[in-house]
Amino acid sequence: MTNPGTPPAPRVILITGASSGIGAATARLLAGSARLVLVARRREQLAEVVRGVVESGGEAHGIVADLAEVEVPIKVVDQAVERFGTIDALVNNAGLFATAAIGAIASDQLDLMWRLNVRAPLLLTQAALPHLRGRQGGTIVNVSSHAATEAFTGCGAYCASKAALEAWSRVLREELRGTNVRVGIVAPGATDTAAWPATTSAAMRARMCRPDDVAQAIRWVLDAPATASIDRLVVMPPGGAL
Repeated sequence: MTNPGTPPAPRVILITGASSGIGAATARLLAGSARLVLVARRREQLAEVVRGVVESGGEAHGIVADLAEVEVPIKVVDQAVERFGTIDALVNNAGLFATAAIGAIASDQLDLMWRLNVRAPLLLTQAALPHLRGRQGGTIVNVSSHAATEAFTGCGAYCASKAALEAWSRVLREELRGTNVRVGIVAPGATDTAAWPATTSAAMRARMCRPDDVAQAIRWVLDAPATASIDRLVVMPPGGAL
């Protein structure tokens, strides 16, 4: 039996794509204020992020997983619940950014982008929803892109995948109206992460948002009061789209 004077345990937040970029920045930002389940493919980099959270006084559990595999999302949710007992929030951040002209994109690359950018968030959400529904103020944050609503040459497949993610997010939000589960979209513009080619110039990177900027937006959606739903939040470089 819980002592009435005992403060509630910190939220359990599952973050995908947590080994670098926006996911790692979000983990660092939330360290100490939440119990984190951090998911990524790259074992060593993920372990480093987990170690940084713990060293800063936070609590984190790392799960090495390839979310492009159809059976993996439900296993990830099961492991998160086994570790912390529940899930209060899900940040679907993992994704693939690749460029190619419409006539040049390879079918295997198109398939991988679709599995990671669209199917994985959907399956993770399906698995997490029973736990989120049981919480006070469950939140789903889907990290999309400014490219979901704008046309960028060479980004046809990527734009399509993010547009699909946003369309599904809108339907999910409507299906969950009247419950205690909110669905928010964070749509960054160009952000300086490892997703960009190594040949990207320093001058171009200097014009981009930083992962910490997007992490702040994700935290804002997560921390919104129960009386508000942040449906879509766009984070752009001050100079505009690149």
